[in-house]
Amino acid sequence: MKRLIAVTIAMLFILCACGVDQAGSSSDPDSSVSGAQPAADDEILLAFEGAESKQLTRGEFLALEQLTVELTRTNSKGETTTGTYQGVHWSVLAEAIGAEDAQSVEVVASDGFGQAYTMDVLTAADSVFALYKDGDPITEEEESGQIWFCAGNDFTANYWSKYVVKIVVK
Repeated sequence: MKRLIAVTIAMLFILCACGVDQAGSSSDPDSSVSGAQPAADDEILLAFEGAESKQLTRGEFLALEQLTVELTRTNSKGETTTGTYQGVHWSVLAEAIGAEDAQSVEVVASDGFGQAYTMDVLTAADSVFALYKDGDPITEEEESGQIWFCAGNDFTANYWSKYVVKIVVK
C-alpha cells in the first residue's frame, strides 16, 4: 500500500513538474504562467460590417499607408486643442477592407455610440482614422477602442468619433 502511494505521489510530482515547465518555457516576454498574451500586432483593432473584410489587426492597420496631419478642434466647452494625428485615410482603409464603393459609413465606439458619415467627411484630405496623437497611442486602455476618427479642419469637433471599434459600411 505504501509503495502504491509513493508511486502515485511520484507520478503526480513528475506530471506537475512537466506542466510547469511547459507553461514557463516560452521565450516570449509577454507570456505568463496562465498562458501567452497575444502580441500587440495580432490584436483585433477594428471590426467591419458590409465590407469584404470582417476585421483588421493592429499590425495590418500599421502596415497600411500612414497619414500624419495637424488638426485643431474646439470642443463643446469652447476649449481649443491642436494635435498631430497619425493613422490611415479612409481611401486607403476602404481599399484594404474592400469597401471602395461605400455610400456612407457608420463608426461605432466601444460604448455603443454610433455616428454616420457621408463620403465628403471621410474623404477630406486631412480626415484620418488615428491611432496616435502627438506620437503617443491615443489610448492604451484595453476596454476602449484604440482608434479615433478625426474629421479634417473644415469640420467641427461634432464630426469626431472617439474609441472606434467597428465600422459599418453602407
